[in-house]
Amino acid sequence: MGKKILVIDDDRVIQDSLQELFTDAGYIVHLAADGISGFELITREKPDIIVADILLPRMHGIALCEKIRSNDELRHIPIILMTGVYKDVNLRMHVHKGLADDFIEKPFRETELLAKIEHFLGRTDKADSLPTAGEAPLPGRNHKSHDHKSIDQDLDELISWARNRDKK
Repeated sequence: MGKKILVIDDDRVIQDSLQELFTDAGYIVHLAADGISGFELITREKPDIIVADILLPRMHGIALCEKIRSNDELRHIPIILMTGVYKDVNLRMHVHKGLADDFIEKPFRETELLAKIEHFLGRTDKADSLPTAGEAPLPGRNHKSHDHKSIDQDLDELISWARNRDKK
């Protein structure tokens, strides 16, 4: 039996394209169009990973992450957040706080998203022609930026800069 991915996005085109992408890669896919029905599906299906948009109707993606992380039975499930609105620094802060495990900005490359999925779940038999997670840079806690600092270091510097700026 294949690993289960839950996609939570209110855009039907994105749902359809991700369902096709993940099914072709050998995963079982469940779909939800809002945060509340997404959480209900999570508790019922116990997916192996969640790919969720941040801007969701009925429950914001960050609130959904908080609800998942506060539930002992669900907190272990990796979450990849997607967004076309919130940009890099905001997403890194949520990843840094442990609400999500990774993020991807829309529009995204399918191979990059599959690499992120494989990073958390491993490869499926049908994914042999796709790059492994190590072949694509993953924004995460150990990823090095262009100046060889970790994302945690970059984020710590940004937070420090913001605090100092507020003091002035």
